[in-house]
Amino acid sequence: INMRISHQHRFIFFANPKTGSSSVRQFLDPYSDIKAVKNYHHLTAENPFYPHMRPVEAKAIFDRFGWRFADYFRFVFVRNPWARLVSLYEHIHCNNTSPPAFNDWLMWIKPYGSGGGGEETARWQRYGAYSIEHFIKDSDGNILVDKVLRLEDINHEFIPFLQALKLPVEQNAYIIHRNSREGEKNYREYYSKRSADYIADIYRYDIINYGYQF
Repeated sequence: INMRISHQHRFIFFANPKTGSSSVRQFLDPYSDIKAVKNYHHLTAENPFYPHMRPVEAKAIFDRFGWRFADYFRFVFVRNPWARLVSLYEHIHCNNTSPPAFNDWLMWIKPYGSGGGGEETARWQRYGAYSIEHFIKDSDGNILVDKVLRLEDINHEFIPFLQALKLPVEQNAYIIHRNSREGEKNYREYYSKRSADYIADIYRYDIINYGYQF
């Protein structure tokens, strides 16, 4: 689940955790010059890009390499926060025989900072709970991406978007959804009224700016 960088086509795809990034990065493979290392443990001086790196981190590396970050079209996906947090919870606790109750777990995650918790190297877990605002902005509040696409619109917006970037993508190309769970129940079933309202409050940036509803 990696970010992708193309020097030839001048784009950077940031893999915001739990927003369909596995599907997108495989689609972008033929057009990419740099693929992030497999995980945070495999970082090298030659390739310091890891899967779910935030734009502010990538910009610092671009500056160090002498590459002009502003010359690359930078994009990322956002997802309905209620659905995304269910996906994150299931991913974190998939092998846990006695996981914390979902609504209790929600009370200690944050949309910034420590996010979804986890080890320092488990950035997918930390950033998986970040609001899109805190994923794409620097400490001064500057937005470091050019385009935020809704995951829910991927099948009718992503191909035209790539064509607008001048990538040689076929009109009838289709994004295959990967990492979906068999028999998964609707995300709404996980929430109490109180927890649904709580997420509406702490993820209001995502909800207001990208038109999400519970």
